[in-house]
Amino acid sequence: MTSFIPSGNPNTNNSTIENDGFFPDIDLDDIRNRTGLTDIFTDMQIATATRDAMIETNAVLSQWRTSQVADRLADVPCATYGDTPEKVHLYLTAISARVRSFMVDTTRDYDSTKSGHDRADALEATSDRWLQAWNEALSRLMARKRTVVELI
Repeated sequence: MTSFIPSGNPNTNNSTIENDGFFPDIDLDDIRNRTGLTDIFTDMQIATATRDAMIETNAVLSQWRTSQVADRLADVPCATYGDTPEKVHLYLTAISARVRSFMVDTTRDYDSTKSGHDRADALEATSDRWLQAWNEALSRLMARKRTVVELI
């Protein structure tokens, strides 16, 4: 008896999405690795979600960016971990978290049984946690306090 086990990701083609010059370009393989998104998502789905995340993240950081004297995020003074500046790492973390949250939100089960609804409810909490990670990374990147107060 023989069996065939596919190896590798058929979607992987080392695609990179260009950013605006200040923020780093985004490698789709890096997004897959950081988020754990498997090959059930196509490169087009990941690329679209990544562009959306870049647009939103860059918009949130726009005012902070104008106060920087560096030409690139990698040149903003900060600690370096290995060969990666802290600000770049946090930016990539934010993008990855936003992508994962979006993918969880948009790929819910179509199962209408009770277990399907329970799974969808569990995914909602997961999506919220990824958005929280996005906010935490942005707050740390901008050296902003991370306290959030809700009115009851």
